[in-house]
Amino acid sequence: MGKDTFIYTPRGDIIVSENADPDAIINGILTDERYADLELGIGLSFSPEFIGKLMFSGFYITSDLLNQDTMWFDFDEENSRFSYFPLLNIWKKQTVLFFDHLHESKSIRRLVKNYELRINYNFESVLERCVKAHGDVWITPPLKRTLIKMRHKEYHTARAVSFEVYKDGALTAGEFGVKTGKIYTSYSGFYLEPSAGSVQLLMMLRYLRDNGYIFCNFGTDDSIENNIYKRRLGAVYIDRRDFIAIWRYARNV
Repeated sequence: MGKDTFIYTPRGDIIVSENADPDAIINGILTDERYADLELGIGLSFSPEFIGKLMFSGFYITSDLLNQDTMWFDFDEENSRFSYFPLLNIWKKQTVLFFDHLHESKSIRRLVKNYELRINYNFESVLERCVKAHGDVWITPPLKRTLIKMRHKEYHTARAVSFEVYKDGALTAGEFGVKTGKIYTSYSGFYLEPSAGSVQLLMMLRYLRDNGYIFCNFGTDDSIENNIYKRRLGAVYIDRRDFIAIWRYARNV
């Protein structure tokens, strides 16, 4: 795949249209040394069909607001339809957890009995609480709308899902992510009391393990804090080529 196969923004990100083949794009990134450092693309639509197709291929989808660095066309700031765009992340290093490596903290394991795990019980509330906890820097309004649609219908075998824990009937922690075949990709979470977030993670990972999932995808580590808790759970780093190989197997199981 030659370099002129890709279209680029001024800052060097590839642009991916709705009629593109995401698997072919990833193949090009993996097989051409010129793309060894490429980790980011920009999508042209928030349609659930398009986002689902990208997720099915292994892209981790976030979003951003257009600015002078990312504009690649004449932009009308008053036209909200073009205010945001999807970010297509395909990091060189991925963080994944295989369930035979799952480490259960004794202190958290003792707390599990006090909580109830519910799945997709209140997806929109979880999504809103994640935005409240972390801001809407990447969980932008159009991405939120797309995820809500993907909660109710499966697009290209990618479906948004929430894992929630309740204590005495009250929501205390949760997260949302995406199910793709026998892979769960974790996106964002929140907690309302100490240790509830750790309980939610453990209960979720147990559920995934017991229901035949092959691995949990944590994306990439963007902070020391994220690195610590993922590694303590048993997560490992793998390079992009190995990640895509196991992804393409597990998404079709």
